Amino acid sequence: MTGLVPFTLELSIVIVAHNSREFLEACLNSVRREAAGMDHEIILIDNASRDGTGDYAGAAFPEVQLIRNRDNVGFARAVNQGLRQSQGRFICLLNPDTELQPGALTTLVAEMQRLPGTGALGGRLLNSDRTLQESFGSDIGVWSEIWRKGFLNLWGRYRFAPAGWILKWTHSQKREVGWVAGTCMMLCRQAVLDAGMMDEHFFLYLEDADLSLRIRQLGWRVRYTPEAEVIHHGGISVASNSAQSTLEFRHSQLHYFKKHRGPRWLKIFKTYLLLKLAKDRPVDFETAENAGGNVQ
Repeated sequence: MTGLVPFTLELSIVIVAHNSREFLEACLNSVRREAAGMDHEIILIDNASRDGTGDYAGAAFPEVQLIRNRDNVGFARAVNQGLRQSQGRFICLLNPDTELQPGALTTLVAEMQRLPGTGALGGRLLNSDRTLQESFGSDIGVWSEIWRKGFLNLWGRYRFAPAGWILKWTHSQKREVGWVAGTCMMLCRQAVLDAGMMDEHFFLYLEDADLSLRIRQLGWRVRYTPEAEVIHHGGISVASNSAQSTLEFRHSQLHYFKKHRGPRWLKIFKTYLLLKLAKDRPVDFETAENAGGNVQ
């Protein structure tokens, strides 16, 4: 059981914010502009912000449904709060440090309507300077992660691989993908009803890949369109505590591999991770071991 009620609106926009006041005005203004004329609602979950995020949103944007958490319960759990309150046929998960570009929402909704088997859809993410961000990916496996973070990073450092060109080429056309980023993720309500909501064991990171995979396993499609552009200023909620963010990312990786790849591959990845951190950042070796110990 997901706890979702039947839809009564066309679109719900769900935003999880934590200490995001700096960029929230631009985000909500872009939502207000792009959703004008649409049958929609905006739900903001304030995850125990200390910078006045919730107070500002409530005062400046009275149309926003505000959920205040006394503690930072993590991204996945906060999203689920928004999903339970939502009433949209389609649900757009949106980061608070984003700005929807002209036509982004209407494009995403139209694409979902045009392709009814689509369970999740992502748009083209851009940095603040309008350079490309990674917006989607293929299946996440242990060897692919080692290759991606190891060999390809080394090649890019020595300019053996045109990483920017590859990103531009893969993001230039519509395609079916393994996962789309939760930065801006349009969901079909029925797909969430079928697959279940976000796995709350993911405090931060990879909950989007996990949900995408579960949606695909039930026969729904996960797709990407470059025609819906979203500027993502990036990393605002996590920038103040990069060490904790790294730990959460590693824990999410370990949980993902345990859940979807099994104990053998989990052990291989834990070994790779410990060796990598012991070599690159010896001070983090004990931290990595502790993270791995939480996933048995």
